[in-house]
Amino acid sequence: MPVYIGLTAEERGLRGRISKFHRSAINGVGNHAGGRTYHRLFGADVSGLSLRYHQVENFKFQTSLVHAYVTYVERRLTWEHVEAHGALPLSNSE
Repeated sequence: MPVYIGLTAEERGLRGRISKFHRSAINGVGNHAGGRTYHRLFGADVSGLSLRYHQVENFKFQTSLVHAYVTYVERRLTWEHVEAHGALPLSNSE
């Protein structure tokens, strides 16, 4: 079951966003709220986590619209999780 659904507009892309989550999940501090929440709920053990992602390929719209699309995908996946489980993913606050 997903514990966190999020988007990235990181300069360093997906790798940068994962790094921030990982650092916050292990240390319980940092600037990734989902990682801090994970740490509070599960502690520093991230060994069982796996990653799933949706990569935008062949985007047929203007570059300025990519953020709108990525936001849509994040919200849709979050809502599908709510419909299936009756709650947000454990490390999501909104």
